Amino acid sequence: MASPVFAEVWKLVRTIPRGRVATYGQLSQMIGRRLTPVGIGWAIRASEGLPWHRVINARGGISTDNDHPGLQRALLEAEGVRFDRDGLVDLETYRWKGPRGATRGA
Repeated sequence: MASPVFAEVWKLVRTIPRGRVATYGQLSQMIGRRLTPVGIGWAIRASEGLPWHRVINARGGISTDNDHPGLQRALLEAEGVRFDRDGLVDLETYRWKGPRGATRGA
């Protein structure tokens, strides 16, 4: 059985629409910082079937290339997310604003 805080993270990640991204820190803030950004990553890893590829780091970069080289970027590009020359997503353009009433953050 999942912990309630992990279940809350999973619910948020499932809500991120195609073609949008959220950062680990943003999700942490949305759950009242009950998990650190690293903890958000562990929560995502502990579930299957999530659109995990829509969660990126605070710079707009990919943090999963050690485990899945090129996969996260390919999945995001297939949804229309563009990367700059440095391999970063423009968060001003692609950041998901969150569900109504959620706290917004980095």
